Amino acid sequence: MALAQTPPPGRPESPDVRRGAEVCREHGCASPATLRCEYVDSHGQPCGTRWCADHARGMGEHRYCRRHAATVTALGAKGGDPRALPSVGNRGVSLVSWIFTEGHSTLNAAVTARLRPGEVLFEDGAVNVSRHLGGARCWEQGWRVGNRDGIVRRVALRVDENDDTMVSVVDGHTVVGRHVPPWIPRQRGGDQVTAAAGASDRSRFYALLASSVRRALAGPGLAERGRGAEADAGAHLTPSGIARRRR
Repeated sequence: MALAQTPPPGRPESPDVRRGAEVCREHGCASPATLRCEYVDSHGQPCGTRWCADHARGMGEHRYCRRHAATVTALGAKGGDPRALPSVGNRGVSLVSWIFTEGHSTLNAAVTARLRPGEVLFEDGAVNVSRHLGGARCWEQGWRVGNRDGIVRRVALRVDENDDTMVSVVDGHTVVGRHVPPWIPRQRGGDQVTAAAGASDRSRFYALLASSVRRALAGPGLAERGRGAEADAGAHLTPSGIARRRR
């Protein structure tokens, strides 16, 4: 899987664009802002930030800012469903997608190492949206393990709607690890780090997530926890591809 080429997602560019603003919002760009981000969230709130032709992201007939282009892309076919779209200022979808993509080699290795003979690994090709029992949304991307009896395990990265700074590793719907990506507090504090230091921080973070993934897969599977858990875990997910079979 190719690494993402944009910086890790931070807070979005402010949607409060002054009327008549002429300059692109991209840092260091002084070109005229001739295009407006067309993203509208599930509450009907538009982004509305303005960009030059070089820095607005084109998707079909629409134009988006970098954050919201990543959001719509990460959701795949659900990107056209307003019910799946996070609030303008919420980083949840883009954060899950970024980590799943850039940390894929480390995380996928942690999953495949736990496969048993005859098991098949299904990998989510897009970020999924689901709801907690209380109604709050969350966005997830991960893996399901199946055998001839059906889906026996499910582990995913999750970001909740009410806290888009926290990445959880979930086993079914049980949280086994909660971690804040190191770049988020740095961005909030305005701290600057070298590219090498940033890459090292991300590598350690993905190793930390992988440790939580291994812990999740070491526990009882869905069969041991009951058929009700199996039905619940598969309710909002569909297989998007088989990664490999362990023989």
